[in-house]
Amino acid sequence: MNHVLQLVRDILESEKMSAEMQLQLNKICELEDTFVKGFSKEKWKEYFDLDIEKGQLHNLEIDHVIELTFKICFDIFNQRNQ
Repeated sequence: MNHVLQLVRDILESEKMSAEMQLQLNKICELEDTFVKGFSKEKWKEYFDLDIEKGQLHNLEIDHVIELTFKICFDIFNQRNQ
């Protein structure tokens, strides 16, 4: 399973963003810039730490979706070949 996860991650990293994804990223960056304006050095560190942890959760969610999708496809393949 780890090979499948790594393969999907590698493919995702090499793909270009869609226009829709780029627009959403731009919106997030603009909102974030407004939100953090005036943060102290300590608040920046706290915010950065929070962002890292949210990223870790997002990665776990993606891994779970990939694993479920792989399992479903594997089960369908096995059912058809019985």
